[in-house]
Amino acid sequence: MNNTIKTVVIVMLASVVVIAVILNITNNKKPAIKIENKDNTTTVTAKEPIEMCYYRADKTNRGFYDRAWLKLSILDEKISGEFYNLPAESDSKVGDFTGSVGPLDQAIMARHADVWWNSRAEGMEVKEQLAIQFGDGSATVGFGEMIDRGDGVYVYKDASKLYWIEGMSQTDCDSIDEKQVVEQYIRDNIGKISTNKPVLGGTWYVISANINSATKIGEITYEDGHIQNKATFSYVYNKDTKSVQVMKFTVNK
Repeated sequence: MNNTIKTVVIVMLASVVVIAVILNITNNKKPAIKIENKDNTTTVTAKEPIEMCYYRADKTNRGFYDRAWLKLSILDEKISGEFYNLPAESDSKVGDFTGSVGPLDQAIMARHADVWWNSRAEGMEVKEQLAIQFGDGSATVGFGEMIDRGDGVYVYKDASKLYWIEGMSQTDCDSIDEKQVVEQYIRDNIGKISTNKPVLGGTWYVISANINSATKIGEITYEDGHIQNKATFSYVYNKDTKSVQVMKFTVNK
């Protein structure tokens, strides 16, 4: 093979490598990798799932927060994760799910997932159908009238008549984990953390909380069955140990 042919082959191979790299970056996931071993066997490493998270917190007129978050783990056409819907003044509904996800819908620049949600609400757990739409920047889920399909699993009565909740903004998954850990710590320890005392033998408990992981500031509403308070606090969070330290707790007058 002369030098000219060698040069052409090298350029062609380099172009293939560049194209492959670009495709992998675009897909935002690692491909399956084949490794040829010395004993002529082949080892294949599995693809890593894509992790995507979304969050929303809207302050109501009464100073509480309507919150929702969605965690997604996507591997090819399979999807799993969890969805938490936490309205400020009505029943929460939370749980994990598994299902399938379709390709990008060019019309709305989003993907659609059809999953089975193991929802928990008011002490009851129900398996139900849940529609999810998500893309770069935002995600939403669809609610509608549900019916028992005959085996205790609930499905949409009419999937064409869904109410899509207000969109959740894409965020770092670690920030959602931090919000959960800090909120649970405050709920479990409000009796020790609060700088004021409950009255008439009551015990403090948190009825609303919102954590800002960027500023490390939290807002809570708590009561003892007789009086209600609002407070803000700052905190330090250790991601590795998942430990929380409240630095300043201020009861709002």
